[in-house]
Amino acid sequence: MPASEPPQANPAHANAQTPVIPKFHIDRTLAIPVGVQLRGQIEYGIAGGEILRGSRLPSVRELAQDLGVAHMTVVQVYKDLLALGLIVTYPGRGTFVTDAPRTDNADLGPLRRLLESTVRQAEAAGYTLRQVSDVLAVLASRAGGAPRPGVEVVLVGLFLDATSAYARTLQDALPSGDAVHALTLEDLRTEAGRSRAAGADVVLALAHRLAETRALLPGTPIIPVNFIPSDTTRQALAVLNPMIRLAVIATFEEFLPTFLAGVKRFAPHVTEIRATHVHAPDLHALLQWCDEAVYATGSELVGSLTRKPTFEYRHTIDPRDIEQLVLPAVQARHLPLPPDPGA
Repeated sequence: MPASEPPQANPAHANAQTPVIPKFHIDRTLAIPVGVQLRGQIEYGIAGGEILRGSRLPSVRELAQDLGVAHMTVVQVYKDLLALGLIVTYPGRGTFVTDAPRTDNADLGPLRRLLESTVRQAEAAGYTLRQVSDVLAVLASRAGGAPRPGVEVVLVGLFLDATSAYARTLQDALPSGDAVHALTLEDLRTEAGRSRAAGADVVLALAHRLAETRALLPGTPIIPVNFIPSDTTRQALAVLNPMIRLAVIATFEEFLPTFLAGVKRFAPHVTEIRATHVHAPDLHALLQWCDEAVYATGSELVGSLTRKPTFEYRHTIDPRDIEQLVLPAVQARHLPLPPDPGA
């Protein structure tokens, strides 16, 4: 699966010490194909920040041997993840999780060449580098103009309610006057939604939905952000009665093994746990069996199918991405506007 080296990937990782990735596993008690389980674990792990950007993934042979699955199964999983833009492969080097993008989205090469040409012309005309520098400083100070108005950020997600919650978290982290708007992929399939996103100063997308977002907004710079379980989710799982029978219901079949592992991590004291996904034929039977149910975002209908207590496993934007990706991108958009030539 050779690939060219895109801007978001850093080939230096091939020679540098990279983060250790978590151990993958196949749950053979689940009626989910092993390839689907593996792809879901890697995709969810990347989007959830457990597999860090720049991490080196095992080779196809290593992963196939470790999990006891067919070589071609791993090949197909890596092809799928490559198509999603989550990983990149360098022939002879390995397969890596795609790096975070540059937040300035600016190619300064043309500007550098323009200034180099200007400097050469000034020198040929008899001016010194000091004189050129002084004139540039004066021009820069005059071009300051008025402060730029509030920056508009658009966050693209899958489900409106959850995306709106993510947007509120981002809003709290931004300077006063900036605004975050939530859009869904479905919104981007309308002309109004695409226009709203394309007109924003900064566009964000959930990392595992980056490829879909880019396809709907061609030519628009998009910054992928990861998510982690929210504090509310962790607390709700931690205080569960250890004697209950807990149902775990995923929205997407491929994420079920990782979703189940996450529930067990935050509720290790609960021993009777069964899992399924919202479209599975055993959903109603599982809801009859359980005392309480936790469901993934997008499976809110579970609450209408039972009178037993239910709650959502909600995520939030990874604070590391807010600090390292979102805020620098917003701050870059706060550069002064050029003066109005008609003023």
